[in-house]
Amino acid sequence: MLEKHIKVFLDANIIIRAGKPPGGPLLVRLMDLVDADFISVFTTDITLHEVANKHAENDYRFIKEVGRPHFRKLVKNHLGTELPNITKNDLKQRLVDKYRRSTEEMFENLRCRNLSIDDVKPSVVFSAYAANEGFFSPECKKDQFPDAFIFECLKATATLGQPLIIVSDDGDFDKPSENEGSISLVKSLPELFEALGLKVDAPAVEEFLTLNEQELIHAIDVELANWGLIGDIEDSEVEEATVTSLEDIEITSFGSIDRAGPILVIGRVSVDANVCFTHPNWDEAMYDSEDRRLIPFSNVSGEMQIDLELDLSMLLAVNDQGEPHRIMELTFRNDDFQYIELTLDDGYPWK
Repeated sequence: MLEKHIKVFLDANIIIRAGKPPGGPLLVRLMDLVDADFISVFTTDITLHEVANKHAENDYRFIKEVGRPHFRKLVKNHLGTELPNITKNDLKQRLVDKYRRSTEEMFENLRCRNLSIDDVKPSVVFSAYAANEGFFSPECKKDQFPDAFIFECLKATATLGQPLIIVSDDGDFDKPSENEGSISLVKSLPELFEALGLKVDAPAVEEFLTLNEQELIHAIDVELANWGLIGDIEDSEVEEATVTSLEDIEITSFGSIDRAGPILVIGRVSVDANVCFTHPNWDEAMYDSEDRRLIPFSNVSGEMQIDLELDLSMLLAVNDQGEPHRIMELTFRNDDFQYIELTLDDGYPWK
């Protein structure tokens, strides 16, 4: 349904329309896909600068009079309020600094890979300028040097195996993208979701998962059997893990643009599981002074109940009405081993 690691570039105009940092609901949904490792988002130093400056300019238009001594005096005389003594230049710079910090934080939440225009050879852009090509063709707008450098950065990271989608609605990238097989263009975040085969208004799945809790527990149990659990005791082995109950679940779902297509569910679950384990009997181990290590002569086996928090993604098959009716696939969203605590209160301090 959805390939992993699709590369996405959000033009400044799209980010600005998505709302002031930390961004509106569509950007939050995009972060869900980033967290699930389905897409990676790219940005550039120019883009960050454009976003921060635009938000600062919008605010400055409304409060710039605070930088005039006469305005502050009138406010004090008529309202009895003392406004801070600040110049217009200082006010503008303060706004820019504020939005630069918040925009950087928003990009960090999106785990953006920041591309630098310093990596682009100026001769490449100026050659296109001299030849009236790409961003400098007759039908394009003037003063396209920033976008031209951005586009060269994106071309360097896009491949046919890992294509890149540009999200921009101002038309600047239309002409240059025409002959780039590894770069495609959409005009909005909803169009991006459609290009990924998704739609934001997915059918509610929480009720389905509640009614089918045992099916969900079984799917988690099957995946857990193929996963790795590592105990905190040295040389321990977790031989078996069985999910016994579902304690909590937080999910985000995306419907398919195809009515018969599956629903993508991304979320985190908390489960109780019973684990069987074995580890060396470190309490009765002999210390080898020559090699400076403990040598155990027997093993200890045990069984205990543990809590696990698991990040997962699911595909739910839908019926003729587009409602979920079966778990098609469930996978954990990372390949890392899960470390669990086997140490009991009364023993096995050797780790």
